[in-house]
Amino acid sequence: MDYRELCLLWAARETGIIDAVMFRAGTPAEVAAETDVTERAARITLSAMTELGFLERVDGEYEATNRALGLFAKTDVRSIGTVPHQMDCLDRWFALPETMRTGRPPEPSDEWTANFMGAMATIDDATVRTCVTEAVHENPDAERVLDIGGGPGSFSKEFAHRGYDVTLFDQSDVIDVDRTFLEHEPIELVPGDATDDLPTGFDLAFCSRVAHALGPAENRALSKNVYDALEPGGVAVFIDKVRGWADDAALFGAHMLAQTENGDTYTEDQFEGWFDDAGFDDFEIRDVPGTNQQAIVGYRPRH
Repeated sequence: MDYRELCLLWAARETGIIDAVMFRAGTPAEVAAETDVTERAARITLSAMTELGFLERVDGEYEATNRALGLFAKTDVRSIGTVPHQMDCLDRWFALPETMRTGRPPEPSDEWTANFMGAMATIDDATVRTCVTEAVHENPDAERVLDIGGGPGSFSKEFAHRGYDVTLFDQSDVIDVDRTFLEHEPIELVPGDATDDLPTGFDLAFCSRVAHALGPAENRALSKNVYDALEPGGVAVFIDKVRGWADDAALFGAHMLAQTENGDTYTEDQFEGWFDDAGFDDFEIRDVPGTNQQAIVGYRPRH
């Protein structure tokens, strides 16, 4: 999305224009009265949102289109899309100077988790299949899979559809959302903090795009917990951007500076150190085909 489009939608959300046109107002004059923005601002914003496909004119008034559902409807994360989370991220980019001084990003909004999961649910099927194939290639005889930080369950569903016994582990607020729309999937849902503890007894531990949200000490704890979660002979597969491998890893580290309290992107040596400390053997990293991400792989010894 063009930065101008995102900034316009962000401003429309912050001023209440989106809420007004979705529920109470249909003309620029009515939106201006509801929000205290100028009528010129309302007219230009509504016109641009129509051009972007979020609104349409019906009998002389503006109404929301299906594309706009994710801007205000949070019941089903599959309909939210990427834009609300992009606006949440923009909030934190605008606050980056203060975050640089304090080391703490702004507190998340009440809709942060739903918006984040909505964005994560848009991952394309080809990427999901490629990452899952990369993981199962490491342990073709695996039966039980632990999907750590599995979010909306895109990877868990792919593992389950391939016949694996799958457990999705994530923060309790994420699992609360998952219970609604994964209730008919053969996936066990377990809440918790992966840096504290993980369930055990798995042949394959899969962890996609989690490490970059954590600090070094948290990643060391995560790696040890993943090791403990595996049966002897089990395999850990992390999917992430690795510095020195992914072209945009350093810039993504800056994104983590804006979005998280401790997150960053990390080098091969850092991942290898965490895996070695945890007890893994045969550490390796390789590119995931068709993506700008890497598979970080470690094997728990059989004996």
